[in-house]
Amino acid sequence: MTALILLAGGYGRRTSLDVPKQFVKINGRTILEHTLGKVSGVEGIDEIIVVSNPEFLSLTKSITRRFPKVMAVTAGGVTRNESIYKGFLKVPEAEEKVIIHDAVRPFTPRWIFARIIKLLDDKDVVTTVNPITGNLIELDGEFVGTIHDRKRFAIGEAPTGYRYEALKRTLEHALEGDILNVVPHDVELAMKAGFRVHALFCNCFNLKITFKEDIEIARALLGGKDEADGFRHYSDL
Repeated sequence: MTALILLAGGYGRRTSLDVPKQFVKINGRTILEHTLGKVSGVEGIDEIIVVSNPEFLSLTKSITRRFPKVMAVTAGGVTRNESIYKGFLKVPEAEEKVIIHDAVRPFTPRWIFARIIKLLDDKDVVTTVNPITGNLIELDGEFVGTIHDRKRFAIGEAPTGYRYEALKRTLEHALEGDILNVVPHDVELAMKAGFRVHALFCNCFNLKITFKEDIEIARALLGGKDEADGFRHYSDL
């Protein structure tokens, strides 16, 4: 059994819009709905917990009602990690695996989720990465300092999957050390808790909608329709 925690608690300050980016509508549906359509279609995901921006909790509950796999909607915290913790509190102990994903990533291929679920049969933590295609430059103030070998690095993405007990221990360790809201990412929390994190290369289009320009890219790509989840995913073609 696998649960997915979908993080929809952001405020979207970098887009400078009136509403958080997960509630921006594209072709009549919010970005949250597009992402829910994608993850709901993953056969191995049994239930979904949506972690909402507290100020938009009622709206989130209204949006998620038509997605049968959504079993809970809860208010998020002040940081990403705190939102993960609040979402985890809603995950039944019977679940064996937990996947964490961003509500503003509607293009993540379904095979990524399926592959993570499979890898968690014998790995504690699996996170998605993408290769770096440009130069990796370390700055020296306003100047180029060092150009690193990009083969040794990757871009951190989502989703990330955990065995249930691994995520439980990761969060407990963070709370015990009072670092839940200090360390910026759950993957680093897992490493600090003693877990080796397996990197799964996506090599795929996995846009996280962050800026206004990203919304226009998403608008251009979410134009088609299909029966699977209401829109065409070019990343699945």
